[in-house]
Amino acid sequence: MRGLVKAEIRKIFTINLWWGLLIPVVVLSFGAGWLGTAVGTINELESMLGATLPIGLLTVSMSTNFSTIFAALFGALAVSGEYWNKSITTSYLTGNPRGAVLGAKLIVYTAMGLLYGIANVVFASLGGLVGAGLDGFGNPADWFTVGAAGLLSMVLWTLLGVGFGALVANSVAAILSLVLYRFAFEFIVSAFLIGSGTGVDAYLPVAAGSGIVGNLAVPIFISAVAGADEPYVPAEVFELLHFFAGGSYGNPWWASLLTFMGYTAAIAAGGWLLSRRRDVT
Repeated sequence: MRGLVKAEIRKIFTINLWWGLLIPVVVLSFGAGWLGTAVGTINELESMLGATLPIGLLTVSMSTNFSTIFAALFGALAVSGEYWNKSITTSYLTGNPRGAVLGAKLIVYTAMGLLYGIANVVFASLGGLVGAGLDGFGNPADWFTVGAAGLLSMVLWTLLGVGFGALVANSVAAILSLVLYRFAFEFIVSAFLIGSGTGVDAYLPVAAGSGIVGNLAVPIFISAVAGADEPYVPAEVFELLHFFAGGSYGNPWWASLLTFMGYTAAIAAGGWLLSRRRDVT
């Protein structure tokens, strides 16, 4: 397994894909962190309260939920990219059994997902510092909590991408499927489910993934601002902040985490089973 892990590391760093997809993560994270603190209604609310709000907690969540798609695409190309360039045959022949190859990819891409997550949190925080200053993050413990959730979210999205790439085994199909589902299909499905009032929409993959950070950042933000009055904060306020930061009102962050971990495990298992049986040339 050690040799397979080293081989995966060499594959990643001998091509430019890893930093090519990391660049938009850095740019989006910094932009979300900076511009998110400049929302007009936030500035008006700060003027009314006479205090700086920890808006940086929400912008870290927002930047994470914008950036995870790039981690997922990077992971998806881990396997589907090898089918595209025909190197998968050599990988399977030298790394028999096939399951060990996917296992090595999951190990290495866990570390790469962590790298993407660190870049996201750091640059989102830098953007927040530019826009709101140090006071814009409130209690340092809150920042570490939200940041840690951001790292975990990025790692899980990367691993989901690896499993999905193994499941589809086609780079174009993997990329298009992930992008269309992330930005179109689930949005349409959620629009129908929200009206049903069942709360099922919170357990869809993208909603669950965004809830890992959003369902943690929003309650922490409300608690920091409202303090003892938190139980009396209207649900509409929570819903507005969730629209901004991701997640959904009334769904705890750990439920989103467990749900998304289930999706990741199921897709990775499906990719592992299919990769063992799929013909290669």
